[in-house]
Amino acid sequence: MATPEASGSGEKVEGSEPSVTYYRLEEVAKRNSAEETWMVIHGRVYDITRFLSEHPGGEEVLLEQAGADATESFEDVGHSPDAREMLKQYYIGDVHPSDLKPKGDDKDPSKNNSCQSSWAYWFVPIVGAILIGFLYRHFWADSKSS
Repeated sequence: MATPEASGSGEKVEGSEPSVTYYRLEEVAKRNSAEETWMVIHGRVYDITRFLSEHPGGEEVLLEQAGADATESFEDVGHSPDAREMLKQYYIGDVHPSDLKPKGDDKDPSKNNSCQSSWAYWFVPIVGAILIGFLYRHFWADSKSS
């Protein structure tokens, strides 16, 4: 049985949880062509070869990130919950723990409890603007009538 600390690629770690296959980043980096396309998103390895022709943004966008950590690009695009759900079918394993970045670098909004939903970013300013508008009209109208 392999341990997370062992070196190599495609390692399976067994325990109380379902076994997880770990891949080293150098192994992922070799899969950077249309024939075999792997990428890392949030420390998880995905084989997206079958998805290249189906990607709405075109396969070129995916091939630019092939063989690398595409987390930042994936998040910058703002993928929908459906796209995130679809990604699960291409999951093949995790990045080997020794290749992971420190936890503070994780920008996955689903794992960040301080992240608000997108409606909250718009709702509060809109309500504030309406309230300011009412107050302005109320006081401006009062000053005109005096």
